[in-house]
Amino acid sequence: MFESVYFTHPGHVRRVNEDSFYSDDENSLWIVCDGMGGHKDGSFASHLITDLFEDITLTSSFINNVELIQNQLLKAHQLLQKRTNNTSTKTIIGTTVVLLYIYENRAVCFHCGDSRCYSYKNTLKCHTKDHSKIYKGKRVLTSAISAPSKSFILEKSSFYIDEINRFLLCSDGLYDYISEEIISYLMKQKDIQKSMDILISNILKTPAEDNITAILINRI
Repeated sequence: MFESVYFTHPGHVRRVNEDSFYSDDENSLWIVCDGMGGHKDGSFASHLITDLFEDITLTSSFINNVELIQNQLLKAHQLLQKRTNNTSTKTIIGTTVVLLYIYENRAVCFHCGDSRCYSYKNTLKCHTKDHSKIYKGKRVLTSAISAPSKSFILEKSSFYIDEINRFLLCSDGLYDYISEEIISYLMKQKDIQKSMDILISNILKTPAEDNITAILINRI
C-alpha cells in the first residue's frame, strides 16, 4: 500500500502551468508530464496523457498491466499525430512523461524526455536518464511524446523495490533549482507531508523560472 502527496506550480515567471500529473495510490500508478515550454498546446499534450489514464482498467497481471500502460502512451503519441495532421500549421505539440507503476515488489518506470523518477533507500537514486543535450548553452530535449514526429522513443526500466519506501516523480522545474542534497534530505523524512513541506519551501525560494510538479510516494 502507498500514499502520495503532490505539488504543482507555474513558477515565478511563467503565467501558464503546462505540467500535469496523475496519482492513483490504489493502483500504485503515478505520472508527471511537462508540456513543451514555448510551444502551443503544451498543456494539451501533457493533459492528454494524464487524462488517458483516467480510463485505464488494470488487471491482476503485472505483465498485462505493463503492456496496457505502454499502449496508452503509444495511443497518446498517435492522438497527437492525428491532431497535427488535421491542422494546417506545423506547430510542435509535445510533452515529457515519467510514469511509475508498482505491483507487489516489482516496479516499472517509463519515461520520455527529462522528467525524472527518484527513489530513496539510504541514498538517492535516479531511475531515469535525461533525454536532452546542451545546444548553444541551453538544454534541449532529444525526445518527447510529440507531433509531428513519426518516431516514438519510450525508455523503460524495471526493478524490485525491496526495502525502498520513498519515491519522487518530478519535472525539470524542480531539480533545475534545488540540489540532490536537498532532495535526499526531504526524502529521508519519516512523514511524507513534512517531506513535501520542505520541498515546497526550498523550491519557492529559488527563481523558479519554469513550471514545477512533484509527486512524493511513500510505502505505508
